[in-house]
Amino acid sequence: MSFASGLTVFGLAIFFQWLIYDDWLHDSGPVRIVGSFLAGAITCAVAFRWQISIRRRRLEIVHRFETIRWMNDRIRNSLQAIECVTYHANPEATDSVRSAVDAIEDVLQEVLSASHLSAPPRLESRRESVTMR
Repeated sequence: MSFASGLTVFGLAIFFQWLIYDDWLHDSGPVRIVGSFLAGAITCAVAFRWQISIRRRRLEIVHRFETIRWMNDRIRNSLQAIECVTYHANPEATDSVRSAVDAIEDVLQEVLSASHLSAPPRLESRRESVTMR
């Protein structure tokens, strides 16, 4: 794309040079290529740099989303382990732990929805089975 834009600028510069000097001014002197070539080269370099910056920005965004997804998975696994250990140790003490787990999971859901990641559905059936015991 950068090469095509540079070539387009070069071609347009040569065309306008021909149009102005030869057609309008009737001056049939040589076509000046150096300025047109420099304009094309600068356009090519700027477009290439612009594409690199867009790619770098997209890679940073993807990296952030992957980090959020990894953190979400680790936190969910840890919360499930805490909930199971607490339930097996003392079934009556699970209410406070379950409410803390629910609060943390709600915050994770908000972070995921704010970052436009597809969040896995909450396991309501698992929670209902734990509360029924």
